Amino acid sequence: MADARRFARQRRDAQREFELQPVRSRAWRWGVALAWTVAAASAGAGLAAWALHAGDAGQCPAVEPDVLQTRLSNVELALEQERAERSALQKAADAAQAETAKLQAELVFMRNHGARSNAR
Repeated sequence: MADARRFARQRRDAQREFELQPVRSRAWRWGVALAWTVAAASAGAGLAAWALHAGDAGQCPAVEPDVLQTRLSNVELALEQERAERSALQKAADAAQAETAKLQAELVFMRNHGARSNAR
């Protein structure tokens, strides 16, 4: 709607171009960004140090190489013994299975032979 006044003041604000001005100074914004960067870096460093320190508890104790070699050779010997026992047990199981199959065949033969003899 038009201004009803006879001599309407012209507003200078309507004639100028406007630019957004930051509320805070550039130095303050850089300071906040730097503070956030320092806070994030220190938090990351603290987390990494904590993770590395927590991992120390799970490490193996320091043992002499000769002791480790002795333990390794003992474990290898026990493993070879277990393999030999399993092999012997498997051979015994195979032999028992073969014997069972042989006895089963003889039993079938005897039943068939005996059934014919009794029928006569």
